[in-house]
Amino acid sequence: AIGFVMGFAMLWLFKPVMNSDDYVRRAIGFVRFLGIFLWAFLVSCWAIARAAVLARMDPIQPRLITYDVRGLTKFEILLLSHCISLTPGTTTVDVSPDFATFVIHVFDTSDPDSVRAEIDQTLRRGILAFTR
Repeated sequence: AIGFVMGFAMLWLFKPVMNSDDYVRRAIGFVRFLGIFLWAFLVSCWAIARAAVLARMDPIQPRLITYDVRGLTKFEILLLSHCISLTPGTTTVDVSPDFATFVIHVFDTSDPDSVRAEIDQTLRRGILAFTR
């Protein structure tokens, strides 16, 4: 770990000389993505645990929603679908044959657009930070 940190620090310090701008940017993007995914995972776990333990007066509203993935590579689509399925409360049910949309099952939402926006702002943006 110490060697990695020292090596990364050298790459970061000598970016112009070693032409390592892309590597440094992607490595930092990957670390940020891990933090974003961990936060989304913990928030989802808390929401599911709260719904399971507390007796709610309002009914749970599960939904199947579509999510547009056009413009992503197959690797990015695969990674995004796994991240969505790993966060409790959401599961990727299907990917269209042309790799343009997902069908996602959401445990409880009254606003599908807010779920799409949240995926765009967290997981998708995090994945694109280190894959492009």
